[in-house]
Amino acid sequence: MENTSFLRRIDTVEKRMSERGIDCFLVFPSSTIKYLSGYSGKADERLLCLALFPNGDSFIIANKLYEPQVKDIPVKELILWNDGENAMELLFNALRKRGIEKSVIATDKSVPGMFLIPLYNAFPEADIRLGDSLVDDLRVYKDEDEMELMMTACRKAAEALKATIEKGRYWIGKTEAEFMGQLSLEMTNRGLTLPNMIVAVGANAAAPHHITGQTVIEEGKCLLVDFGGKFKNYSTDMTRTFHFGEPCDEFKKVYEIVLEANRLGKEAAREGNLLQDVDRAARGYIIKMGYGEYFTHRTGHGIGIDGHEGPSAQEGELTPIKEGMAFSVEPGIYLPGKFGVRIEDQVLMTKTGARILHDFTRELIIIK
Repeated sequence: MENTSFLRRIDTVEKRMSERGIDCFLVFPSSTIKYLSGYSGKADERLLCLALFPNGDSFIIANKLYEPQVKDIPVKELILWNDGENAMELLFNALRKRGIEKSVIATDKSVPGMFLIPLYNAFPEADIRLGDSLVDDLRVYKDEDEMELMMTACRKAAEALKATIEKGRYWIGKTEAEFMGQLSLEMTNRGLTLPNMIVAVGANAAAPHHITGQTVIEEGKCLLVDFGGKFKNYSTDMTRTFHFGEPCDEFKKVYEIVLEANRLGKEAAREGNLLQDVDRAARGYIIKMGYGEYFTHRTGHGIGIDGHEGPSAQEGELTPIKEGMAFSVEPGIYLPGKFGVRIEDQVLMTKTGARILHDFTRELIIIK
């Protein structure tokens, strides 16, 4: 993504700060700093902080280890420190130089306590508050660059799943963890980073957030695969449910119900509707078919830099659906002790309406 995009975002936030009387915004390693700067490093014990001011006198402070990652961030000053130096004191001096001792200081919600508490102690007369409202609503509506990255992430994810599941009966006798390892490799080979997933066999699939383990893939059992990763900081999130050997009639029935609920949820994803309408469309059908008590989570969540962002497709969410929004549609039915079925697609609202980003088939794949 071009630096001009990050400059534009920083400029928007600085203007908001001026309008809202916020004198300083401190952003630590998080999805917020990724949105504002493109920095995608991890949070650790070494202080890294982006500081924004209404007058544009911005800086970033980072350990010299991270100079290659932060040197191109569009700020006025780069402050580098070495192991053994007091990084917090360097930060406080940079803030004092800008005269914020008695000012309004906003931080993002990710700031660790080991940095936040010293900040309170160093500036006891400052008004320190959360500043997520400066950024969060901006992130809901993706621009063209973000859309393109999400489309690419989802395409690569579908390719990775296809390459993994095409091994067919090879997987019988292998474990959930082995399947996860192979799918992670396929994702990484295609440029997707930070692969994460739920791989659940048989009755394990009835736990929506099952922890992948050593359960063996067997003939006569389903395999639920819910997986995600990132392409240049932007997320893909997708779920498909397969079956090894001919499934029982109940499984086929439940699968078709979830498939139709998925279709209806996506059909409701159109401008003029609210996000709760997506949930109502999918959930209403599952309730009508007699399985309402077994659909135990929201129909979808926002997605972007984070795999789970707001707002969500759930009852009571009155946010209008508009161009630029991205969210999942993932109805499921979970029968304890038996099996679970979930089908998840990522939806992106474009100028021409909803675009479904995953092209992997939603029809039941039976591996014989």
